[in-house]
Amino acid sequence: MKKWSTLVTGSLVAAFSLGFQGVASAAPTGATGWPTGCTYSSNSNNGAQANCSNSNGGHYKATAICNRLDAAGQIAVDAPTWRSSGWSNVFCPPLTVFSSAGIVTKST
Repeated sequence: MKKWSTLVTGSLVAAFSLGFQGVASAAPTGATGWPTGCTYSSNSNNGAQANCSNSNGGHYKATAICNRLDAAGQIAVDAPTWRSSGWSNVFCPPLTVFSSAGIVTKST
């Protein structure tokens, strides 16, 4: 019997030392999803625009890649405000020219 109790005690110590396997569970109430139905493009004014048809509780903003006029590379700029509806706009800074548009999303 002593052998059995040592085996059980050793197994419990190993389980607590190594940790139990995680159990899958549903997301907590109030969890949000990622925006869907998103589009982005040049806003024809040296910048980018982005919009998502369904925020699903998440947020989005436009981003743009701008080429420096002094040929010293590119600059990435994001719109300052996260949106949950409507158009997000961002503009390239002075002495840069728009190169490409994109969108940044988050689930909260």
